[in-house]
Amino acid sequence: MYKFAVLVLAVLVKDTIASCQCYETSNYTGKSAAISNAYETADFSSCAKNCSYTAYSGDDTYGWTGLTFQWGTTTNSGGLVEIFDGATNDSSALLIQIQEGENVLSGSAKSLIKSSSPRITIRYTQAAGAANVYYGVIKAVPGLQPSAAPITTTAAPTTRTFSNPNFKHDPYLITHDAFILINQKTSGGVSALNNVGDKSLNAIAINFVSLLAVTTDASSTSSTRLSLGTLTPYFPFYSLKGPIWEMSAGDVISSVPRSGVTIDGNIDTALSNLVDLAFTVNKNETADSRRNVQRSIILLTAEWPTAGATLSDDVRRNFSAKGVDLLVVGYNLSSSEQSQLLRSDLRWYNAINTMKTDQTGVASFVNPFYFNDGSSSNYWCPPFPIINSPDNKYVLFQEPYNYAGPFHPTETWKTHDPYFGQTARYCNFANNAHTYNLPAGFQGMTVQVFFELEAGKDFLNFYDASNNLITSFTGYEISASTFYTETPTLRAQFISDNQSVFRGFYVTITPVPPTTPTTPKTV
Repeated sequence: MYKFAVLVLAVLVKDTIASCQCYETSNYTGKSAAISNAYETADFSSCAKNCSYTAYSGDDTYGWTGLTFQWGTTTNSGGLVEIFDGATNDSSALLIQIQEGENVLSGSAKSLIKSSSPRITIRYTQAAGAANVYYGVIKAVPGLQPSAAPITTTAAPTTRTFSNPNFKHDPYLITHDAFILINQKTSGGVSALNNVGDKSLNAIAINFVSLLAVTTDASSTSSTRLSLGTLTPYFPFYSLKGPIWEMSAGDVISSVPRSGVTIDGNIDTALSNLVDLAFTVNKNETADSRRNVQRSIILLTAEWPTAGATLSDDVRRNFSAKGVDLLVVGYNLSSSEQSQLLRSDLRWYNAINTMKTDQTGVASFVNPFYFNDGSSSNYWCPPFPIINSPDNKYVLFQEPYNYAGPFHPTETWKTHDPYFGQTARYCNFANNAHTYNLPAGFQGMTVQVFFELEAGKDFLNFYDASNNLITSFTGYEISASTFYTETPTLRAQFISDNQSVFRGFYVTITPVPPTTPTTPKTV
């Protein structure tokens, strides 16, 4: 597997200028973290470079242990590997130091170090001289307690320095399996595709993927996995431009189409076929789509044909069955094409028409749809209002809008479907409030909550009329949780971060009348 990975990367960097690259250039998520020397991008020989990254187990109940490490070659340059407990390199959090030439065998005292956090920071430094060759691995295992829910939380925290007025958050935080599909049929001809430095369809794709943190790790819960395809006039009406979910941003940029076509493809059929091909999650293969992330197809098109592009109920059902979202980004569409694409009746997908292909144009669909910032209606995450129950005895609300969990204490979470609940997930970057006012004549209310949320990251908080926190829910509840409050106004606030998405919550609120004392009869 490693030889294959090196071979592919060697092909990608052929004829490029060599540079010394760290083994991890950004933070990492997974159940094992590699420790390896820096390498030259041209020939993969070792080189001298100080490297550091934070590894997150992907689960707040998993900590790190089982370190094994070996120095293959040493150069008397003072090489030092350090592992810190948490996302820090503060000396007070140091778990272990490995001096140059010191090996750590499985089962030894140093091998059995344990972190108290699901995150560790791995750092290598050396003073001077030639590069050392070293390698090792540390594994994440279950055993930590879930993080306690804080009273307040902030969506999408990040330690990465970011300042760009175009975007609500750093696009590095987007966590999707995103399949980019480019329509090569353009009335603007080949130039509408190829002027990547100016205004072109390809430029939208390039300026989008260039902003992302991209991963090919099928077990990761952060970053974006990418695939690229183009529409063709012939069945199945699409063409893959690289291995599914194994393309880097550079792969996408180098593979955007360079020639146009004159015949329309069938967009409806192409989209349905791609959903079936790319978004399978139950085979446990690297080409599978991830189970606990948002998943989307982004169709980029410079025209909208009158036939074969209705995005009908059949297409909607196919997307819904696999839990996939659709975004159509039109570029320089005519008014008649816009009226077809942006129709408001029975819309189930997100769509936008842009005249810009730079970061401003990219932000026009990233902010409302990927960051869910409320600047435009998001059909991926439609709001669910507080509504009355059929018998008018209580009110209810839920998230997501197609919540598929239990509604009564006698029911259980459904895990037998082939996609393990992937078809009904809430969205990243949620910040939604539901406010309920107790009707006159009632003393208090009983609140019942079913929930499955990312533990320690996504929260359903309840506040009273004075904005004091009553209770907070995170993690998983196998049956209903119930509490009683006499506040006249109850506000529920749901906040999700930028990583894993789960099956949401279902809340019922039942008004409780005051207790009526028994009045003695008058004789």
